[in-house]
Amino acid sequence: MIGLAGIGTALILGAGMRIVAAAGGLLLVLMWAAELPLASNPLIDEHIVYAIVLVGLALAGAGDTLGIGRWWSTRLLVRRYPILK
Repeated sequence: MIGLAGIGTALILGAGMRIVAAAGGLLLVLMWAAELPLASNPLIDEHIVYAIVLVGLALAGAGDTLGIGRWWSTRLLVRRYPILK
């Protein structure tokens, strides 16, 4: 639950979108796999749709537009390790 709260906070702030999208997508896919066998359509399950949305947010640079992503990317640690962007 602490991990989910951290992912949600980072998404709201817009910082670390690459790592948050990867971690959130992984958690959503694992939650999807925990439900197997599925009672509904496996391709349009809400977990898969949300994982795709997370990837889209990271690729679109949503944190730079509506969050602190632009400020976050100027930090020394983020410039040294660009995966944290």
